[in-house]
Amino acid sequence: MRNRVTALALATAASVALAGGAGQAVAHDHATAKPTAPSQLTVDAYKTWLKRAPGGGPTLKAFSRLPTPKQRAFVGYLQNARVFKAFGVTQTGDIPSKAKTKTVRYNRDVTFTSTTVAASRTAKSTKTVSLSVTATERIFDIPVTSATTTLSYETGKDGLITGKGRKAGHKGTNFNAAFTVKAGATTFGPEANMLDALTNWTATPRFKSAGTKPIKKLQVLTGLGDHGTATTFRTVGS
Repeated sequence: MRNRVTALALATAASVALAGGAGQAVAHDHATAKPTAPSQLTVDAYKTWLKRAPGGGPTLKAFSRLPTPKQRAFVGYLQNARVFKAFGVTQTGDIPSKAKTKTVRYNRDVTFTSTTVAASRTAKSTKTVSLSVTATERIFDIPVTSATTTLSYETGKDGLITGKGRKAGHKGTNFNAAFTVKAGATTFGPEANMLDALTNWTATPRFKSAGTKPIKKLQVLTGLGDHGTATTFRTVGS
Protein backbone atom coordinates (compact mmCIF):
# COMPACT_ATOMS: atom_id res chain seq x y z
CA MET A 1 0.00 0.00 0.00
CA ARG A 2 2.83 2.41 0.94
CA ASN A 3 4.57 1.71 -2.40
CA ARG A 4 1.34 2.43 -4.25
CA VAL A 5 0.86 5.78 -2.46
CA THR A 6 4.48 6.76 -3.12
CA ALA A 7 4.19 5.96 -6.82
CA LEU A 8 0.97 7.96 -7.05
CA ALA A 9 2.65 10.98 -5.38
CA LEU A 10 5.57 10.84 -7.78
CA ALA A 11 3.29 10.65 -10.79
CA THR A 12 1.27 13.61 -9.53
CA ALA A 13 4.41 15.69 -8.98
CA ALA A 14 5.62 14.89 -12.51
CA SER A 15 2.31 15.94 -14.03
CA VAL A 16 2.42 19.28 -12.14
CA ALA A 17 5.96 19.94 -13.39
CA LEU A 18 4.92 19.27 -17.01
CA ALA A 19 1.90 21.51 -16.61
CA GLY A 20 4.16 24.51 -16.07
CA GLY A 21 6.37 24.63 -13.01
CA ALA A 22 7.80 28.06 -13.97
CA GLY A 23 9.59 28.54 -10.67
CA GLN A 24 11.34 25.18 -11.01
CA ALA A 25 12.43 25.99 -14.58
CA VAL A 26 14.20 29.16 -13.38
CA ALA A 27 15.74 27.48 -10.34
CA HIS A 28 17.08 24.55 -12.36
CA ASP A 29 17.87 26.29 -15.63
CA HIS A 30 20.68 23.86 -16.47
CA ALA A 31 18.13 21.06 -16.82
CA THR A 32 15.78 23.02 -19.12
CA ALA A 33 15.97 22.31 -22.83
CA LYS A 34 16.56 25.36 -25.03
CA PRO A 35 13.65 26.30 -27.35
CA THR A 36 14.14 25.10 -30.91
CA ALA A 37 14.15 27.80 -33.60
CA PRO A 38 11.60 27.41 -36.41
CA SER A 39 13.05 25.83 -39.53
CA GLN A 40 12.33 28.62 -42.01
CA LEU A 41 10.43 31.83 -42.69
CA THR A 42 7.44 31.48 -45.01
CA VAL A 43 5.55 34.09 -47.03
CA ASP A 44 2.46 33.84 -44.80
CA ALA A 45 4.54 34.00 -41.62
CA TYR A 46 6.33 37.10 -42.92
CA LYS A 47 3.03 38.86 -43.67
CA THR A 48 1.77 38.04 -40.18
CA TRP A 49 5.01 39.34 -38.65
CA LEU A 50 4.79 42.61 -40.60
CA LYS A 51 1.22 43.17 -39.39
CA ARG A 52 2.47 43.05 -35.80
CA ALA A 53 5.78 44.90 -36.31
CA PRO A 54 5.67 48.60 -35.36
CA GLY A 55 5.88 50.62 -38.57
CA GLY A 56 5.60 47.51 -40.74
CA GLY A 57 2.52 48.70 -42.64
CA PRO A 58 4.28 50.29 -45.65
CA THR A 59 6.58 47.26 -46.04
CA LEU A 60 3.60 44.89 -45.88
CA LYS A 61 1.76 46.94 -48.49
CA ALA A 62 4.74 46.98 -50.87
CA PHE A 63 5.48 43.29 -50.29
CA SER A 64 1.86 42.28 -50.93
CA ARG A 65 1.94 44.02 -54.31
CA LEU A 66 4.75 41.74 -55.53
CA PRO A 67 3.80 38.75 -57.71
CA THR A 68 3.80 35.43 -55.86
CA PRO A 69 7.15 34.23 -57.32
CA LYS A 70 8.83 37.47 -56.21
CA GLN A 71 7.30 37.17 -52.73
CA ARG A 72 8.88 33.72 -52.38
CA ALA A 73 12.21 35.02 -53.69
CA PHE A 74 12.00 38.02 -51.32
CA VAL A 75 11.52 35.80 -48.27
CA GLY A 76 14.36 33.59 -49.51
CA TYR A 77 16.71 36.58 -49.58
CA LEU A 78 15.63 37.62 -46.08
CA GLN A 79 16.82 34.34 -44.55
CA ASN A 80 19.94 33.95 -46.67
CA ALA A 81 22.90 34.64 -44.35
CA ARG A 82 25.20 35.15 -47.35
CA VAL A 83 23.13 38.16 -48.43
CA PHE A 84 23.23 39.77 -44.99
CA LYS A 85 26.97 39.15 -44.70
CA ALA A 86 27.46 40.82 -48.08
CA PHE A 87 25.45 43.87 -46.97
CA GLY A 88 28.12 46.55 -47.03
CA VAL A 89 29.19 49.75 -48.77
CA THR A 90 31.87 52.45 -48.46
CA GLN A 91 31.55 56.09 -49.47
CA THR A 92 33.36 59.43 -49.38
CA GLY A 93 31.95 62.95 -49.56
CA ASP A 94 32.44 66.65 -49.01
CA ILE A 95 31.42 69.05 -46.23
CA PRO A 96 28.94 70.57 -46.69
CA SER A 97 26.91 68.46 -49.12
CA LYS A 98 23.33 67.51 -49.73
CA ALA A 99 22.28 63.87 -49.38
CA LYS A 100 24.74 61.84 -51.44
CA THR A 101 23.97 58.17 -52.17
CA LYS A 102 26.18 55.34 -53.39
CA THR A 103 24.63 52.04 -54.51
CA VAL A 104 26.24 48.59 -54.57
CA ARG A 105 24.32 45.89 -56.44
CA TYR A 106 24.38 42.38 -54.94
CA ASN A 107 22.37 41.00 -57.87
CA ARG A 108 19.48 42.19 -60.01
CA ASP A 109 17.05 41.93 -57.05
CA VAL A 110 19.11 43.13 -54.05
CA THR A 111 20.97 46.42 -53.56
CA PHE A 112 22.91 48.05 -50.74
CA THR A 113 23.06 51.84 -50.45
CA SER A 114 24.92 54.38 -48.34
CA THR A 115 23.46 57.87 -48.00
CA THR A 116 25.56 60.59 -46.34
CA VAL A 117 24.43 64.07 -45.35
CA ALA A 118 27.01 66.66 -44.25
CA ALA A 119 26.29 70.16 -42.95
CA SER A 120 28.34 72.91 -41.29
CA ARG A 121 27.33 76.04 -39.41
CA THR A 122 29.77 78.94 -38.94
CA ALA A 123 29.90 80.97 -35.72
CA LYS A 124 32.71 83.58 -35.52
CA SER A 125 35.99 81.59 -35.71
CA THR A 126 34.47 78.10 -35.36
CA LYS A 127 32.26 75.72 -37.29
CA THR A 128 29.88 73.05 -36.08
CA VAL A 129 29.93 70.04 -38.40
CA SER A 130 26.95 67.63 -38.44
CA LEU A 131 27.18 64.30 -40.28
CA SER A 132 24.83 61.37 -40.83
CA VAL A 133 25.19 58.13 -42.78
CA THR A 134 22.53 55.49 -43.45
CA ALA A 135 23.23 52.04 -44.91
CA THR A 136 20.14 50.34 -46.35
CA GLU A 137 19.46 46.89 -47.80
CA ARG A 138 16.70 46.80 -50.43
CA ILE A 139 15.01 43.79 -52.02
CA PHE A 140 13.03 44.52 -55.19
CA ASP A 141 13.58 48.18 -54.22
CA ILE A 142 11.74 47.70 -50.88
CA PRO A 143 13.82 48.88 -47.87
CA VAL A 144 14.37 45.98 -45.47
CA THR A 145 17.08 46.90 -42.98
CA SER A 146 18.73 50.28 -42.37
CA ALA A 147 21.47 51.40 -39.98
CA THR A 148 22.24 55.05 -39.26
CA THR A 149 25.17 56.63 -37.38
CA THR A 150 25.40 60.35 -36.62
CA LEU A 151 28.35 62.54 -35.62
CA SER A 152 28.87 66.21 -34.79
CA TYR A 153 31.90 68.20 -33.64
CA GLU A 154 33.53 71.62 -33.69
CA THR A 155 36.37 72.86 -35.91
CA GLY A 156 38.51 75.94 -35.41
CA LYS A 157 39.67 78.78 -37.64
CA ASP A 158 42.15 76.54 -39.44
CA GLY A 159 39.57 73.82 -40.10
CA LEU A 160 41.07 71.50 -37.49
CA ILE A 161 38.91 69.59 -35.01
CA THR A 162 39.02 71.32 -31.62
CA GLY A 163 37.77 68.35 -29.56
CA LYS A 164 34.75 70.33 -28.35
CA GLY A 165 31.06 69.71 -29.00
CA ARG A 166 31.45 66.00 -29.80
CA LYS A 167 28.23 64.06 -30.12
CA ALA A 168 27.47 60.69 -31.71
CA GLY A 169 24.50 58.34 -31.89
CA HIS A 170 22.66 55.77 -33.95
CA LYS A 171 19.23 54.52 -34.99
CA GLY A 172 17.94 51.76 -37.20
CA THR A 173 14.93 49.99 -38.69
CA ASN A 174 14.60 46.29 -39.40
CA PHE A 175 11.79 44.62 -41.36
CA ASN A 176 13.67 41.37 -41.86
CA ALA A 177 11.77 38.80 -39.79
CA ALA A 178 14.59 36.26 -40.17
CA PHE A 179 17.01 38.29 -38.02
CA THR A 180 16.85 40.35 -34.85
CA VAL A 181 19.11 43.38 -35.29
CA LYS A 182 20.51 45.32 -32.35
CA ALA A 183 23.20 47.97 -31.91
CA GLY A 184 25.68 48.68 -29.17
CA ALA A 185 26.55 52.17 -27.96
CA THR A 186 28.16 54.45 -30.54
CA THR A 187 31.74 55.29 -29.56
CA PHE A 188 34.38 57.80 -30.66
CA GLY A 189 37.66 57.00 -32.38
CA PRO A 190 39.76 60.22 -32.53
CA GLU A 191 42.72 60.48 -34.89
CA ALA A 192 44.89 63.32 -36.19
CA ASN A 193 42.34 65.90 -37.42
CA MET A 194 39.86 63.05 -37.90
CA LEU A 195 37.03 61.84 -35.71
CA ASP A 196 35.29 58.48 -36.05
CA ALA A 197 31.87 57.49 -34.78
CA LEU A 198 31.69 53.68 -34.55
CA THR A 199 28.53 51.58 -34.14
CA ASN A 200 28.52 47.79 -33.82
CA TRP A 201 25.39 46.06 -35.10
CA THR A 202 24.53 42.40 -34.40
CA ALA A 203 22.02 40.36 -36.44
CA THR A 204 20.88 37.22 -34.63
CA PRO A 205 19.14 34.48 -36.69
CA ARG A 206 15.56 33.64 -35.72
CA PHE A 207 15.23 30.65 -38.08
CA LYS A 208 17.46 27.67 -38.79
CA SER A 209 17.46 28.65 -42.46
CA ALA A 210 19.18 31.93 -41.51
CA GLY A 211 22.07 30.16 -39.79
CA THR A 212 23.11 29.55 -36.21
CA LYS A 213 25.67 32.30 -35.56
CA PRO A 214 25.08 36.05 -35.13
CA ILE A 215 26.40 38.27 -37.92
CA LYS A 216 28.35 41.28 -36.65
CA LYS A 217 28.55 44.50 -38.65
CA LEU A 218 30.59 47.65 -38.05
CA GLN A 219 29.49 51.10 -39.20
CA VAL A 220 32.10 53.86 -39.20
CA LEU A 221 31.40 57.52 -39.92
CA THR A 222 34.55 59.65 -40.21
CA GLY A 223 34.70 63.42 -40.17
CA LEU A 224 37.79 64.82 -41.92
CA GLY A 225 38.01 68.22 -40.25
CA ASP A 226 35.73 70.71 -41.98
CA HIS A 227 36.16 69.46 -45.54
CA GLY A 228 35.27 65.79 -46.02
CA THR A 229 33.74 62.52 -44.84
CA ALA A 230 34.45 58.81 -45.20
CA THR A 231 32.01 56.02 -44.29
CA THR A 232 31.89 52.25 -44.27
CA PHE A 233 29.42 49.53 -43.30
CA ARG A 234 30.84 46.00 -43.33
CA THR A 235 30.79 42.54 -41.75
CA VAL A 236 33.42 42.03 -39.07
CA GLY A 237 32.45 38.61 -37.70
CA SER A 238 29.93 35.77 -37.61
